[in-house]
Amino acid sequence: MMAHKVTSEHELDLALASELQAALLPSTCPHDCPHQIAAARNRMCAGVGGDFYDFLRLNEYQFALVIGDVVGHGVRASLMMAQIMGFLRSGHEKRSRPTEIISGLNDMLIELGDRIRVVVPCSIFYVVVDSPSGICFYINAGHPRPILYDRSDGDGDVLKPFGTSSMLLGVEEFKGDEMCHTFMPGQRLVLYTDGITEAHSPSDEQFGIERLRDIVVRCAGCTPDTLVDTVMNAVNEFRGGEEQEDDQTIVVVDRI
Repeated sequence: MMAHKVTSEHELDLALASELQAALLPSTCPHDCPHQIAAARNRMCAGVGGDFYDFLRLNEYQFALVIGDVVGHGVRASLMMAQIMGFLRSGHEKRSRPTEIISGLNDMLIELGDRIRVVVPCSIFYVVVDSPSGICFYINAGHPRPILYDRSDGDGDVLKPFGTSSMLLGVEEFKGDEMCHTFMPGQRLVLYTDGITEAHSPSDEQFGIERLRDIVVRCAGCTPDTLVDTVMNAVNEFRGGEEQEDDQTIVVVDRI
């Protein structure tokens, strides 16, 4: 009886932790960005996990979009994810400068790792977008490269990786390269965590980047909401009943 009670309390605690973590993630994408339409979906593999994403309003004209993945999953990863989101939401002026905010985040993770004597690696993609012009500055610290889909190209659809990726955060001093892009009308940015592309089928085949790219092309005329649902459903079907091994997150932003 006692063992059953402990198990039940553990399950209740895990369910509450899952609800609290879900509350940290934005339930809807911002509607006050007149030149962007966005959608996001997240599925943790153990109720709680280390994937995260956010939309941060910086000022009247700028917003930041972030997606990241704390290495590992479960309760420890979820606690780290909450720490990271709290840091990014702290409101200081560095949020408009990707290199500085990500360097500061790296310092925080290293300091925390030193205190608990465990390295806390994390991948993150952080981009600041100027809504009127579409000019964006971004930095990628060890995260899967987003897909930039250009449906307005005169030679047909253009599908390509977005930017380069540097080292994970939380390991050593971070000196990332900030990059610039002008987000044009007709372009679609697809951000995701490796739980999407590394999902396994019953035959141990990975979902892979090519399947994701194929869905992006096939859903060229779909809304961001439809695309994120299509990807999550496709990954779930691909697993064929196999246990989910990692957290899965996808975010889609259209420039209009």
